[in-house]
Amino acid sequence: MTKGQSDKQPSIAVFRSLREITFINFPTRLESMVLCVCTRGHISAIVDVEPRQMSPSQVMVLRPGHRIAKCFESQDFEGFFIVVTESKLNEVLPSLHYLVPYSLHYTENPIIDITDDELDTLRIGYRVLNRHLRRYSDRPYSAMSLAACCELLFYDVLGIYASRINKGGRKTRREELLTDFISILENNFRKERTVNFYADKLFVTPKHLSAVLKEVSGKTTGEWIDSRVILEAKLMLRSSGINIQEISAQLNFANQSFFGKYFKHLTGMSPRQYRASLVEI
Repeated sequence: MTKGQSDKQPSIAVFRSLREITFINFPTRLESMVLCVCTRGHISAIVDVEPRQMSPSQVMVLRPGHRIAKCFESQDFEGFFIVVTESKLNEVLPSLHYLVPYSLHYTENPIIDITDDELDTLRIGYRVLNRHLRRYSDRPYSAMSLAACCELLFYDVLGIYASRINKGGRKTRREELLTDFISILENNFRKERTVNFYADKLFVTPKHLSAVLKEVSGKTTGEWIDSRVILEAKLMLRSSGINIQEISAQLNFANQSFFGKYFKHLTGMSPRQYRASLVEI
């Protein structure tokens, strides 16, 4: 099977099986947002660097940039997939910045359990979207109607994820600080790894920022920074086309030796050992 993604991908598409998604061949680095809901059976895959398995009454959200390999569904799988290109997603979700606070949560927890009511809501959204795609594409205002269906569905999913993090209700100032921090982190982690940098950007002291993040998320500022840098390093190490020296430079380390010590301190193995340990895909 050819690696990567085809040029013939529709901007919005729905599927009932992996076999129907002919424009994505594994392994690949996603260029689209993928929503998967499982109602029976299971799906297994390597998502970034971790093996994952999806079971009934679970939803999975994968954002552009995730590396997916060894993706299989059981013979009795039932559920559905919704695939939206990044450009279309940005078009139909002008408030996409709301996703930023949960971007790392999606990365670390792409699969979550959902209640029966939440499952019913997502099923309804899927059916409406599927109907518009298959029956009403030639109607006047069909593009606007389709965009509205897609927007509603993804905001429903965002609400499910947000409820798991925020326990519902209005964000506190501390939760807002986490939101703002993650947004800044996503834009700067390749170049900035000091707590002082992020504290200055947020107009708080480093001590206050770490204390708040620890309370709200369970991680200090430094732990958030390190986890994001290490995740990116692991993703880059999975690519045989990038040597370790280039990875070190792209992540703004002073030299390859310093990058190696940083990586080994946080993972227990050197970058070369980690690359050698990867299962061939």
